[in-house]
Amino acid sequence: MRKFLNIFEFYKTTLPFNLLLCAIAVFLGGFDYFFIFFLSFGFLASISYKEFYRKNDYLFYINNGVSKIQLLVFSYLMTFCTAVLFGFIIFLKNKLF
Repeated sequence: MRKFLNIFEFYKTTLPFNLLLCAIAVFLGGFDYFFIFFLSFGFLASISYKEFYRKNDYLFYINNGVSKIQLLVFSYLMTFCTAVLFGFIIFLKNKLF
């Protein structure tokens, strides 16, 4: 359980940067680009930001028994689940209203 909470904390730190990039994509190209950017470019950009400017944060996760590969894989899976949830909410909104 502790590992999952650490991975979730890592995911929460990458989410704002990812959403900021996706918001820019929505303003420039429309809402159809949100999911493409959210799952690909936004996630990669947020991980790159962590790699270049927050390298020391990985020591915390490694000391708690979570490898970098586990962080990346589970963060991407959570990003995918979040995108599916957003898509489902938007589908329901369009269908009901």
